[in-house]
Amino acid sequence: MQASNRLIKYTGLFCIIMIFTLVGTTFGQPQRRALPDSSQIEVMMDTLAAKLSFSDSVKSKVNEIYFASFVELKKALDKNRSDFRAMRNTRREITEKREKDVKTLLNDNQKEAFEKIIEEQRNKMRERMRGQRRQF
Repeated sequence: MQASNRLIKYTGLFCIIMIFTLVGTTFGQPQRRALPDSSQIEVMMDTLAAKLSFSDSVKSKVNEIYFASFVELKKALDKNRSDFRAMRNTRREITEKREKDVKTLLNDNQKEAFEKIIEEQRNKMRERMRGQRRQF
């Protein structure tokens, strides 16, 4: 009788410890932001403008394109929150449209450099995604 009571106590204690461990690791993880906020977009624009030598008018227009695309993306993602494929496709479409719109403002040298920047960003994203898959 004592042995079974002891087993029940240890099993209960083990379960409680596991629950706190799981809750702590799950909710303790930093939350990722799906979309950049306005200050992050400004930093992206400053970096892009510096790398591509934008004139003030081009920088202003590219800034408008980026801000508008992220507003559109947020609305679309909120709408499709429960459908991962729709969210992924929407993100891809809006990103492609943003890149196309930006390219219309650039000269040939800037377009070439912009393509390289976009490809570098895609490669970094692929690496991050591979790293996430390895964690699971």
